[in-house]
Parts: sequence; structure tokens; C-alpha cells
Amino acid sequence: MKRPRLNMLRTFEVAGRKLSFSLAAEELYISQAAVSQQIRNLERDLGSPLFLRGHRTLALTSAGAAYLSAVHEALDRLDTVTDQLFPDRPNQTVTIRCTSSIATLWLAPKAGAFHTAHPEITLRLQTLDSEQNTGQAAGVDLEIFVSGKDVSDAQTERLLTSTITPVASQEMLERAPGMKTARDILSCELVHILGYDDDWHRWVRRHGPKSAAMPRGLMVDGSVIAIETTLHGNSIMLGRRPFIDQYLQSGKLVEVFEEPVTLSADYYVRRFSSGRSTDRVLQWLGQLAKG
Repeated sequence: MKRPRLNMLRTFEVAGRKLSFSLAAEELYISQAAVSQQIRNLERDLGSPLFLRGHRTLALTSAGAAYLSAVHEALDRLDTVTDQLFPDRPNQTVTIRCTSSIATLWLAPKAGAFHTAHPEITLRLQTLDSEQNTGQAAGVDLEIFVSGKDVSDAQTERLLTSTITPVASQEMLERAPGMKTARDILSCELVHILGYDDDWHRWVRRHGPKSAAMPRGLMVDGSVIAIETTLHGNSIMLGRRPFIDQYLQSGKLVEVFEEPVTLSADYYVRRFSSGRSTDRVLQWLGQLAKG
């Protein structure tokens, strides 16, 4: 029999205590699908069902109830011994490597809530110059990056699929009413983002007239600069959700079309280190991705 991994046991303990995969996901900062998958993997490794799954109900099997008691006692003992043996251990630092736009627009605004929940863990955001400068670096625990192909493996999992959609300021759209088709957009000034500079070409190839010429517009170094340019100018940018959601929710930026004409991009998280603190941060990232 394959020995279960510690992260599966922690997930089982929370799910068994809550008798809810969704509540377990909230506590662990991962998606409900991830909880369900870990429980299925644990049941497979043990060769026995742990839960009775009904319509909107969840109950422990007799084996699951007995195992939960043992797992809870073991994990509680492990945490107690850790606190006793290392009472003065310094805060654990977890370094996340990502682009400056992900750090500024997505992670930094939510880092305070994570620190409140996990004061013993210090988050360190290390920014990339571009999406091309990926790969393991000294001291990096987790890396978030975008890929055009599935790169999932033992250390890498898909974090989220970003929706790429044309956005502009409300004032700009009021000055240029009647945007209905992709052809209309090509008469406007477009903002191109270094590192994502192929986005507009992809968007036009998919949604625009086949004979359309691509306006060059303005090239900027990063999404934050692109947002500021779009907010204060007469231009349109391709914004990546969920990274621009705070601007859409506030009304500072609006989607150009009522029925968005979009692209997509898959973002992955790669793990370079093990440990409970890294587990917690990875779980938090999964919860953020879930929205």
C-alpha cells in the first residue's frame, strides 16, 4: 500500500472535521476540486472509501471515522511537538517569483488578509523582468508564469486561466460611442504590453477582418503602465482578468463590448521547495485563483 502524503492527511482531517469539501477548501485556501481530488487520491492509496457521498451530504464511513480520529491525534501531536521544540523559531519566509503586474495587481492587495491568517509566514514577492525570464533561482519557493501549452508535472500545476479582453476608460468610450465589432477597435489607439506584445495580433487574427492591418499604437513596459495609460488617454488595452478585476469592479475600466470578445492564457505555479509554509501559500494561491 502506498503511504499517504502529509498534505492529503491534512486535507482529510479538515474535510472530516467539517464534513464539507467546500468548507475544507475555504480553510485550506484551495479549490473544492482540489480537496475532492486529494481525497480521491487518498482513498485510492488506502484502497478504501473514507466518505459516503450523497446529494449535498457528506458522511464518514466507519473506516473513515476511525482513521480521522487517528489522523487528528497525529497531526495535533506533530504541531504540539513542533511548537515545543522550536518555540523561538523565526518567521518562515516564502518567496513567490512572478511578473510585476501579477505582484502589484493581484497578490499585493490580498497579502494582508493572508498575513492576518498566517502571521508566522512572511511573503516575499520577487518580480520578473518578463515572462521569458522564468526558471529556478536561488531562494525562490514558488513561481507563477504563463504558458501556451500544458506544462503540468509533479512540481507544476495550472493555477488559473486568464481571460484577455479589450478594456478602456468610461470617458474614452463615451467619446467614441458605437463600438460593436472588432473592426471598430482597429481605428483606435491600441496599447501594446512588452512581453504580451503578441496579444493584439492574436486577438485580431481570431476576431478581426482577415485583411485588417494591425495598428502599432503605444508600447509600454508592463500592465500597470498600460492601465494608467488607458485610464488617462484615448486608448484601448487588452486587460487580463482576474488581474484587472479591481478596475472593472470600480468602474475605472470597462469592457469595450457587452459580450466580450476574448482570448485566454493559462497561468501555472511551479514549486521549488517543500514545507508547511510553502503548502499554506500554495493553498492560498489556489483560493485566490478560485475567486
